[in-house]
Amino acid sequence: MKNIFNIIIVFALMLSGVRADAQTPDALWKGVGGKSKWDSTNYILFTANGRSMDSLGNARKFLINKKSGQVRFEGQSSEGNQLVALFNFKSHKLTKLSRGGQELKATNEESTALFTLINKQFQRDASFIFLPVLLENANTTKGTETSKIVNSEKLQAFSFELNNNTLSGEILYNPETGQIKQVIDQSGNEYFVNNYKDIGGGLILPTTFKSMSMQGNNATYTTVAAFTEMEESKFTSL
Repeated sequence: MKNIFNIIIVFALMLSGVRADAQTPDALWKGVGGKSKWDSTNYILFTANGRSMDSLGNARKFLINKKSGQVRFEGQSSEGNQLVALFNFKSHKLTKLSRGGQELKATNEESTALFTLINKQFQRDASFIFLPVLLENANTTKGTETSKIVNSEKLQAFSFELNNNTLSGEILYNPETGQIKQVIDQSGNEYFVNNYKDIGGGLILPTTFKSMSMQGNNATYTTVAAFTEMEESKFTSL
């Protein structure tokens, strides 16, 4: 009888679309100010330092249209040339690209190589700063939660893998505040997460990821801001 009861419970979970081996912690939405704050935000601007691709400079800026997927990237190559790229993070398609003030044909080999780096950099940066939200994505794989005591603080932990494996590993978060405290990625790199900031309209995001093993892996988001309106030319003109 007990086995039959367990089968019924698992079957009910399958019908409801909830995985029996994973949970979706609502506390993570609390940590960013609530799902409604994220949904009502149209545009996000952020500048990032650290964790840069080998052929890109350390500092870069991204402006995104969260709904359409449009992105404006401004940064530098490792040789010091100014780069501006317009692309879509949903379709992964480049629209325009300039280097050193000169526009390059979007379909040539050089543009393709540069865009591959820029797109990978965006995914790397976005996987950190938007991690609390990405963990709630339907395409994110999550493991069963466990409790851990870290530095006398009781945290919840679970394994995860973001869509397209842009980031995977384990997170530890405070169930009371909903804020992520640590990230341990698939390579075993451990990051302390802090400096949560209200970026506008009550939306709160983490801005500092401090590597415990290598300073070069640190990621800092020095400017993060949310907007409800933005000039369309930011996504159409270099």
